[in-house]
Amino acid sequence: MKGSQVFAVFAALSVGVVFGYFVGKGGMGRETSGSGSGGVGRPPSSGELSALGRDAGSRRAADDDDVDAPGEGGGAADELALRALRLLEEGDVEAALKEVFDAPGQMERMEALLRLVRDLDAGGIEAALAKVRGMPRGMDMFMSASLLMARYAEISPEKALAFASSSSGFERMMGTASVLRTWAAKDPRAAGAYLVGTVLEEGGDEWQLRRTAASVASEWSRQDPEAALAWAKGLPESVRGEALETVIERITTDDPQRAAAVALALPAEDRVDALRSIADQWSRTAPEEATAWANALEGDERAGALEEALQGWAYNDPDGATAFLANISDAEERDGLVPDVASRWARRGAESAADAARWLAEQEDGDGKVRATGEVVGTWMRSDPAAASTWLGEQPAGEAKDRGIVAMLEGRELREQPEIAVAWADTISDEKLRGDTVYSSTLRWLADDREAALDYISSSGSLSEVQKAELVEMTPEQLRQARARGGRRRF
Repeated sequence: MKGSQVFAVFAALSVGVVFGYFVGKGGMGRETSGSGSGGVGRPPSSGELSALGRDAGSRRAADDDDVDAPGEGGGAADELALRALRLLEEGDVEAALKEVFDAPGQMERMEALLRLVRDLDAGGIEAALAKVRGMPRGMDMFMSASLLMARYAEISPEKALAFASSSSGFERMMGTASVLRTWAAKDPRAAGAYLVGTVLEEGGDEWQLRRTAASVASEWSRQDPEAALAWAKGLPESVRGEALETVIERITTDDPQRAAAVALALPAEDRVDALRSIADQWSRTAPEEATAWANALEGDERAGALEEALQGWAYNDPDGATAFLANISDAEERDGLVPDVASRWARRGAESAADAARWLAEQEDGDGKVRATGEVVGTWMRSDPAAASTWLGEQPAGEAKDRGIVAMLEGRELREQPEIAVAWADTISDEKLRGDTVYSSTLRWLADDREAALDYISSSGSLSEVQKAELVEMTPEQLRQARARGGRRRF
């Protein structure tokens, strides 16, 4: 992903976070590498797997200890805001902003800035934005800029848009999106007209234009879904899809059948995604009804909607979802839906992941079972790596187990224990996949314990002679770069 795209993602997140922050506050409108004893060529012993689980659990517990208790930090934000407001009353906007931006604690800075911007006029907002422009790019910068532009839009959306237009690149894109969303909360018709008549005419990053159109549609649909729908339908095809889906999701919340009728009347290029959105939204509250509706559709529309509905059903009621799946007579279709059920079921927690894995082991072999094994193991490794590893070790050799091993090796626990990772990679049945996976794991092992890794390389039957030569000749710097790429070879 290019740098500009990364910043665009941060910008979109910031706009949403800041807007939610305003609403919530009432402002709108007002370690250690281990080595296994199991030996090379077979998975680690159960003792090593248990240690994996204990290590992960202790790390999570340590992480939890670092989290502030609810309510902590509010006093600090109050004090910070008061100091900044005193400086603002003295007419020193620069000093007030410096007081906020130099303070420790991101939430404290954002709360204090939120209080501060309410007292800034247009000139103060522009001075603050100039200060933000000099900050390092990161979440603080993105959130601060979005919050300030949102406040500017409250004062005068026209002035705010003119200011954003005078900027360039990323600042212009983010500022325009933030202003339009804020404007749409008060006057969606005016914001929508400006988007169509000015922003879309000028062009720009297509991804950001789609997201901006969707944000206007989101605010409009909260006030008048039918008017928002008519507006979204009239957008150019390049930006229409996400705006339509946003409106239809809002309608689905109140009346799924009405949303379905709207979606079925859309042009073919918009219909499949809209129906998927309905199925996803509907299945969160009434999964059985959503699945029955999706199952009555036809062709690609049925396939997409049924996937979404079954995922929602599997999360809410896995027994009901698996019973429905078992009654599908077409074996190929049933296999294709297995990942949707198993992966969403596994996300409920460690116990559910274990249940999903046991159910998965009973399913017929097929591509769906292969994909689902990787997804379930990957999810399970984050909650109970010892149990996930033990279950996977008990599965018969084959493509599904291979996919599960690859997913397991992508987890943090085994990335930090490369000798154990190599032992697991050596059990992959597919020769090419085994060689590539052993190669990646051995890269990390070389960086951690070169002597032990070299002993393994010399006797490995999984690595080709070319791979062995590459590994042995790698310099420390090359190993560092390879680890940064996740152990993948650079061709």
